[in-house]
Amino acid sequence: MIERKCLNCGTWNKDEDYCVECKKPLSPKALDKEKEIQLRQEQKEAKPSKMEVYLNRARSSRYLLVRWGYYALYSLFVFVGLMGAVVAWMAAMANA
Repeated sequence: MIERKCLNCGTWNKDEDYCVECKKPLSPKALDKEKEIQLRQEQKEAKPSKMEVYLNRARSSRYLLVRWGYYALYSLFVFVGLMGAVVAWMAAMANA
């Protein structure tokens, strides 16, 4: 049997996931679950960055040249990332 002391009210609880007095989480699973719920809520409430707004506007722009520019830069970044991955893979295989 595990006894845990509540960090909020100081009550000792026997093998409980939540405190019997204040209903705060005690077990690691319950604490992780509450942190995950809080993190998801913060992500929903967070405003998108200026760069995200700009990129979304460029991707769906009514001007063809702006859309082409977006996709050209996107393709360039993907290509550079792919080349970096290939170089990293080759370096890893050389040591194997």
